[in-house]
Amino acid sequence: MSNSQTPMTYAEALTDARSLIVQQSSRIRSDAQKIRAQAEEIGQLRAMAEEMSAELERLRSLEPRLAGEQAAREHAEATVGRQQMEIEALESSTRELHKILGDQAARVNDLTAELEHTRGALPTDEDEAALEAMTNLLSAARKPRKNTDGQQAADEHGPRMVIPSGPTPFCQIAERKAA
Repeated sequence: MSNSQTPMTYAEALTDARSLIVQQSSRIRSDAQKIRAQAEEIGQLRAMAEEMSAELERLRSLEPRLAGEQAAREHAEATVGRQQMEIEALESSTRELHKILGDQAARVNDLTAELEHTRGALPTDEDEAALEAMTNLLSAARKPRKNTDGQQAADEHGPRMVIPSGPTPFCQIAERKAA
């Protein structure tokens, strides 16, 4: 096109029209490609939206289960807490019982040592036989001897032996043995 007001020739008008058609055709093709790309993108977005909707529905169906699971978890945590307290109480009791057992074992050891000491202080069979012989001898010595005329005979061997009337340590041992 020219800037002057002269009329255009038919050939010029056709050339201008053809270049305008080519330009618009190129623009239409470009727009069509953009529309196809946008339609493809829209299809992908729709597919993603459908997937997200399906996932949202699945998650909505899990929501009540989640609440139940949370309640179960809280219950389990409370149970574990109580059991932990019971375990700690049992451990404390166990420590106390071990201490008592240790004290009792020490007491048993002390009593065993005392028993062994007492057994060592007890008279042996030989001691008891000697004690029996001494008891017989003392019994015979306590009896007064009478001579033929019914009077007590004087001791020819010196002063008379005095035998205590109360219990002697040998008698006490014999009494303990009899009991």
